[in-house]
Amino acid sequence: MEIKRTPPRYPRKCPSCLLVLFVIAGILVGAFIITNAEQVRDTIIPTATPEPTRSATEFALLADLSERDGELEEAVGYYETAVRLDATKPEFYIRLINLLVKINQPERALEVAEQATVLAPDNEDVWTATAAAHIANGDRLENAGDPTGANLEYAQAVQAAASAIAINPYNATAFAYKAAGLVFPQDPAKYDEAQEAASTAVELEPDNAIARLYMANTLELQAYYAAAREHYQLGIDADPTLTDLYTGLAYNYFGTGSTSEAILTFQDAIAVDPANAVAFDGLAYMYLQLGELPLAKENAARAIELDPNMARAYGRLGEAYFKEPNYDKAIEELETAVKLYDEPTDINAYFFNMLANAYIYKDLALCPQAIPLFEAVSRTNSFTREAALEGLEECRRAQLETTP
Repeated sequence: MEIKRTPPRYPRKCPSCLLVLFVIAGILVGAFIITNAEQVRDTIIPTATPEPTRSATEFALLADLSERDGELEEAVGYYETAVRLDATKPEFYIRLINLLVKINQPERALEVAEQATVLAPDNEDVWTATAAAHIANGDRLENAGDPTGANLEYAQAVQAAASAIAINPYNATAFAYKAAGLVFPQDPAKYDEAQEAASTAVELEPDNAIARLYMANTLELQAYYAAAREHYQLGIDADPTLTDLYTGLAYNYFGTGSTSEAILTFQDAIAVDPANAVAFDGLAYMYLQLGELPLAKENAARAIELDPNMARAYGRLGEAYFKEPNYDKAIEELETAVKLYDEPTDINAYFFNMLANAYIYKDLALCPQAIPLFEAVSRTNSFTREAALEGLEECRRAQLETTP
């Protein structure tokens, strides 16, 4: 058999025609894309669909729902967004002002109120909310030891309330804020006018908790404790969430000798609002009266944590340390209280005098720090005035004994 062997074909030494065609096509496509980049991009890349945006009204609704759920800071953010999206609706401003007052941010509330009164000067609710913000800021300044600034805020509250009443003479809440602004400076010359405004508020709306609150305050400052207590109770019945009614009632109980009832009522306020610095401060004061120093310190410290500018809470904490006695810690806390108060008044001179005594009880060599405090207290009409004079005499004798 003869086997024929066919020699193998030699490999091609150049690309195939098909490959050449692909390369040429690729070059042509690339050139087209480069020269028509915008057209190609618009054709290939889909146009982005913008995310749907919520309206100002929708953000206001979200704020309302958050407020109902107790998410107050979140609600503030939603209202602020609503105002930014639509600055023409007074209702958004009003809700934001009232909410900021509720979460103890009256300074921010007043900033919003200033915008609202320019936007809607004929809106009674704008002026009513503005009055509320001034009252709240006055309370803040009073707690921080600035009675002069507080009284200015109360006067502005009266003016804002008067503007609301001029628009609507049947605005019960505005009459209530007017009463508060008149009575809180504790000027007896204005008590009759304050009571008239509070009485009008109650007559217009008997179930208005704010009207009941300031009617009670007005009566209480005139020493009508039983009548004030009745209005506090009626206010709580009308709105069990208004914690000022509880704290006012608690101090009323204390003023009439019912310390145990006062403690329970302060605790009721905390149950409603666990971040209520005024109620914790009130508890500290009650426990000081009972000599329960650990509980006094605990509650005063909690009040300071919640409101670092509450001068009297530092004073309570310093008093608890003073009574232990722990003069070093007492001096530390009382110095903060005195710094916040700035100068003694008939009401706060007690803490100035206690700080001076803490100095000399620790060491008579500290009389140079104590003497200016004793002298300042001696110029007030405080019940500690005589004690301050005695402190001055003690320092005078100590200096004579050390004089060579």
